[in-house]
Amino acid sequence: MLIVASSACDEVMPKRSAGEKLYRQHCAECHGFDGEGQTVRYMGNNYANLRDDMWRHYGDARGMEQTLRGGLVFLHPNYDKLTDQEIRQVSDHVLKLRGERRR
Repeated sequence: MLIVASSACDEVMPKRSAGEKLYRQHCAECHGFDGEGQTVRYMGNNYANLRDDMWRHYGDARGMEQTLRGGLVFLHPNYDKLTDQEIRQVSDHVLKLRGERRR
């Protein structure tokens, strides 16, 4: 249901970046639409918040991309079906949520 609602929102708000659309499709369920991790499933888990400086593994763009590609055993799924460009777009969106840019 969440994916359907998210997809419908993309049609209503077509100016979303490709990274934001992918983030909403693959990441928002656990990390929240705003990246703060205050979801029913992960509320209180400090590592679910992508906007702060508490990262279990690698908070920079390259580290995020490694996590998205390979996952973390029992902690994070891998998204090996996403292309390198899509993974980069997702990490760029997370950086945007943090008020940062790729260096």
